[in-house]
Amino acid sequence: MPNDVTLAERRATLLHAAARVGRNVTSILDPDLLLEQTVDIICDEFGFYYAGVFLIDESGEWAVLRAGRGEAGADMIAAGHKLKVDGHSMIGAATGQRQARIALDVGEEPVHFKNPYLPDTRSEMALPLIVGDEVIGALTVQSVEEAAFSEDDITSLQAMADQLAIAIRNAQLLHELEAAHAELVRTKTFEALATSTLAAIHWIGNKALPISASVELLRDDLGSLVEVDPDLVTSMLEDLETIEDSARLIVSVQEHLIGPAREEKPRAAMVDDVLKDTATAMGIPARMISYTVAPDLPLVVADTTQLSRAFEYVLKNALEAMEGSDEPHIGVDVAPAEDDRFVAVRIADTGPGIPEEDIEKIWAAFYTTKGATHAGLGLSACYQILKQADGQISAANAPQGGAVFEMQIPVFDGRLLPRELPVGRSVLLIDDDDAWSRFVKGMLVDAGSSVTLSRDSQIDLDAFDLILVDNAPEEADIRAVLERVRAAGAGDRTLVVASSLRVERTMELMPFGVRDVVLKPYASGALAELFDLVARET
Repeated sequence: MPNDVTLAERRATLLHAAARVGRNVTSILDPDLLLEQTVDIICDEFGFYYAGVFLIDESGEWAVLRAGRGEAGADMIAAGHKLKVDGHSMIGAATGQRQARIALDVGEEPVHFKNPYLPDTRSEMALPLIVGDEVIGALTVQSVEEAAFSEDDITSLQAMADQLAIAIRNAQLLHELEAAHAELVRTKTFEALATSTLAAIHWIGNKALPISASVELLRDDLGSLVEVDPDLVTSMLEDLETIEDSARLIVSVQEHLIGPAREEKPRAAMVDDVLKDTATAMGIPARMISYTVAPDLPLVVADTTQLSRAFEYVLKNALEAMEGSDEPHIGVDVAPAEDDRFVAVRIADTGPGIPEEDIEKIWAAFYTTKGATHAGLGLSACYQILKQADGQISAANAPQGGAVFEMQIPVFDGRLLPRELPVGRSVLLIDDDDAWSRFVKGMLVDAGSSVTLSRDSQIDLDAFDLILVDNAPEEADIRAVLERVRAAGAGDRTLVVASSLRVERTMELMPFGVRDVVLKPYASGALAELFDLVARET
């Protein structure tokens, strides 16, 4: 009978302690603080030598120590202590078999993990942490006495472990909810900033437009006063130049922030081709940039002129970040995103990275970490372009150093209607051997036309009905190519094709006598429309 009384008293003590632990841990809402304080509360209430909480990682293969009592616990966490689920340890057995395990004498227990950090452990109990049907981890409690636990203790301590599991999951869910709310607030804040900024810039830009015309009129008027007071006129002309420069800057700001939004023309496109064209047009040396492009990429949907602007802003940001670097390099990775509705473009640089306190601020217009010589407009414009395209952009620091920008562009999910392509045409493609040129050549050859690919136009141009010249070839000088086209009198049969249409670029190339500068076709229908355009104008 005394043994029964002693057993009943022990069970009551454990139940009361378990209840106190449950009350204490369920009131802690921060996940990290919850785990840290849980092990201390358990040891204090039950008088255990050691307690530790393991949580199963994303792979589901390892139980990772997330909190441990005292110096031993801190040392194990620092060492990345983890045990394999269903492996040769008490924690492994508890998580793999979903039931509590007791080692009355750890020296004799075949599945006990011999832990050098806890040399005084003589008995151990491992309790699975289960929420619903999911095992999220396990709790270990250890004693310096042999046979410190009994099968009857499992009922009391497992009840406490079940409460702990629910508290951990609730704290995790609350943390995720707070993170989602913070992201929503961040997004809405940037939207509000962008909207108010754009409205202000639009108003200021419109007011600045007449200034240049007024400056010209004043220059003409001052010309008639030179003989009266030349020094005064010279001083006033300098002031006018300052005014004109300032007005030009305001209009430029307006173009960066508002111009792209007025040109929304989404279409199916090869995102890797747009990106490579942008880098080539920027003059980034081939040795400084490398590409990893997944095979069989789906087409995206975007206004390619705007998308090119977004790529340009991020690439320019990378180049500026690497100024003075011994080994500047930009690594580009293009692949389907985890969410198969998007293609992810990741652009990483070898610069110093972004100060953690600035990562959330870089998307705001006029915010810059690069000093007064930078306006802080590029990333803000990039954010707006991606948002308008129903995509998204984020920034982070890479573990090995440098910044990584990830842009997610929506996959084209519309119907690509087949179009009849011309038969019996002779077409010259002046381009690199890349994905776009192979697409065009394959489509036209399959339709019954002949296609020749040349990198530099050193070929008899008279033999072709149509000449397509890529606006941004990696291996040729487009001006030299177009000069040969003009010299051969083939301008009326020549189209420059570009992934991005910029007015200044068109004005630069048209004097070479080419027929037109047009957007690159990325689907059979767009390719057919290009030939329709030629036929209509012939």
